[in-house]
Amino acid sequence: MTTKWAKKRRARRIQAVIFIIALAVFLFSGYQLLKIYLEYKKGSDEYEKLAGEAAKILSADEEASGGTGNTPGEHGPAPWEELDEMMRRENEDYVGWITIPDTQIDYPIVQFTDNDYYLAHTFEGTENAAGTLFVDSGIPEGMEGKNVIVYGHNMKNGSMFAGLKKYREDDFYEGHKTFRVNTKTGFYTYEIFSVSVVSPDSDTYTLGFGGDSDFLDYVARMQERSIHNTGVTVEAGDRIITLSTCVNQNVDRLVVQAKRLEN
Repeated sequence: MTTKWAKKRRARRIQAVIFIIALAVFLFSGYQLLKIYLEYKKGSDEYEKLAGEAAKILSADEEASGGTGNTPGEHGPAPWEELDEMMRRENEDYVGWITIPDTQIDYPIVQFTDNDYYLAHTFEGTENAAGTLFVDSGIPEGMEGKNVIVYGHNMKNGSMFAGLKKYREDDFYEGHKTFRVNTKTGFYTYEIFSVSVVSPDSDTYTLGFGGDSDFLDYVARMQERSIHNTGVTVEAGDRIITLSTCVNQNVDRLVVQAKRLEN
């Protein structure tokens, strides 16, 4: 009889231990999810505030220019200069602002001395998994480079460059062939000429070119890889931008490339 009750007590103890372990795992998982949610929210709140500040200037310029985006200021700095000055007061690494309709992409762009810092820091310098959109540190001309490569995370909540994934869809591409980039030299429209999925060591990330023929050969290769037949002509004198984010569980990179149009 004693042995029988002893076995029951051991069984209850084991069940209690299993319950405690399961509860601990559940609570820890909940804590981790809450931590991730709060980090995402903190990053989103920061960028929403910045977007609101930028929108005041961008909307005012749209009204003044009739949508062309490059109307000089009659009294004081031009709108793009005003935006640049305001953002540089927040962060001296600021180099531009990008907006893609029907996505969450409405963010500042920075450039730093390395390509690591802004992978894990927001525009205001807070450590956060969302990071900041940033130009490759190897481009000395910044936003005026021949091929401006901009990196951004593919966040699970749809923020940062996650919206670029929509360009894999024919319907989205057809309705969003251009997007807006604002720099200290002007407000520019960019026209997409290639959308592709490449490896991290792809020649897509070429920073410089030996000459016009080298540049045009590069563009031809990019268009051959494109999942859309854009039909866009890129000329030797054009400047292009390469937007890059991770896909396929960080194995590959989704790249959206566009040429700057003259406003």
